[in-house]
This record gives sequence, C-alpha cells and structure tokens, in this order.
Amino acid sequence: MAFTLGYSTYALKMLEPAAAVELIKDVGFEALEICMADGWLTSPTVFTPAEQSGLARRCEDLGFGSPITFGLIDVCAPQSDRIKMLDTTKKKFEMAHRLHYDDSPVLMTTTPGHSAPPWESGKEQIRDAFLSLADMARENDIVIAIEAHAGTDFETPEKAVWMMENTRHPNLKLDLDISHFVVEGSDLVHSVNLVAKHSAMVHIKDGEKLDGEIRFCLPGAGGIDVEAFMLSLRRNGLEHLPVFAEVSVQQSSQPEYNPRETAQFCFNALDQARKSV
Repeated sequence: MAFTLGYSTYALKMLEPAAAVELIKDVGFEALEICMADGWLTSPTVFTPAEQSGLARRCEDLGFGSPITFGLIDVCAPQSDRIKMLDTTKKKFEMAHRLHYDDSPVLMTTTPGHSAPPWESGKEQIRDAFLSLADMARENDIVIAIEAHAGTDFETPEKAVWMMENTRHPNLKLDLDISHFVVEGSDLVHSVNLVAKHSAMVHIKDGEKLDGEIRFCLPGAGGIDVEAFMLSLRRNGLEHLPVFAEVSVQQSSQPEYNPRETAQFCFNALDQARKSV
C-alpha cells in the first residue's frame, strides 16, 4: 500500500478557498486539510455556511476525500474567554460536518492553544480541558487529534503519550507531527514508535533549534530523513494515514513566498520518499 500525500490550506492564506484547493490538486496531492484559524478566509467566523457547502462540493468534484480540518482551538482558554471559545468551537464543528461527504471519521486537529499553562504545574489542567473538549466532540461526532508543538511546554512524544494515557477518551487522538519532536531533540524512530498507536493523522515539516529559537523549513529542506520517517510509519502500521506536508507561517509570511512553488517542492520531496520505501 502506497502512502497518500496531503497538503493544508494553512500554507495558502493568501488565496481564495476554491483556488487553494485547486492548487493543491493541480500540484499532485491526494488529501486535503482545511485551515479554520482566525485570519484565514475559511475561518467559520467569516466563511458562511453556504460558502462552506460550496467548498465541500468543489473538494468532492476534484476527487478529494473529505478534508481534515485544522481547528486550532484555544483549549485552555481562561474563564473570561471561555464562552467565546466554546461558541467558536461549535462553529468549527458545524463547518467540519459541512465539509464532510464520505464515511471517514470527522477529524479535527488542534494544539493545546496559547493559553495552556506550564506543563509541570498545569498538565492536569490541560488534561481536563482536553477531556471537556473531547466530550463536546463526542456529542458532535468529531475526533480531535492533538498536536504537540515545538517551542511550547507540550513538545515531546512522552508528554503526548501521557496525555493519551491520562485521558483515554475515544474522541481524543494524536496528530503525529514529527517535526516538533525532532526539533526539540527527540529521536525520529523513538518518537514514531512511542506515539503511533495513539495517532489519527500525520504532519511533516522540518527545522532546527538554534540558541533556543525554532526555525522551521519545508519537508525535504532540512535534517529530517523523510524516507526514514515513512519507513517508521509503515513499521508501525500507519501507512493508511495520509502524510500531510505542512508549511510554517515563518515561510508563508515572507514577501518572496511563492505558494505554488512551495507546494510543488513539498510534494516532490514526499513523493520521492514514498517511491523509495
């Protein structure tokens, strides 16, 4: 079984939604992730239900399976912001269903969010916040995939597994984004082996940490061996999950950023790797 390759509209903030998914298809990707973050044209705070349904039809017409959604929920929002967070999350769940047109799980990924407390003093608070989100997700037939993130206090495969083992909720899984683990010093194979059984989706970019600063780059442009990553995924039985190339805002916000050339570079790097494993 060959790996399926995916791309996210997170990298295409500057494009109209239909043009973004058409570019992703034209480059060669077979799977799709729609970004719902504030500031993107596909945020449900500005993207109307009719527009959401229209985008779903376009995605289906292009031959994509139902998109995964990049929810970016501030899971640990303080009480003063919680009503707004819950309202926005409800809108994101509704949009995820409007974008869904096959029998796959309705999948949404998020980090703990910018309000998450320090890990050692606040991991139980983060756990409880995710359990609350998971209960809401279950009521709405959504699966949440948690993404650890370099440069935050939730950045290692061990912490990700702790979260899974201390929630044990059917609507909580992991987004295996290998770049965040490797950039923070974790071994690639060790990381995949550790989190594989909890993972519902896969992201990859690349980067390094220099003098405490995270500098991301495109998959295939840094030190991560994409072929070795795919081999580790296969050995852990994850070949059925699409591998999504992800582009950091560190790249997409640059004046010289070319969205098509970037997407093509990512596709070529991942396609070459999957042909080699």
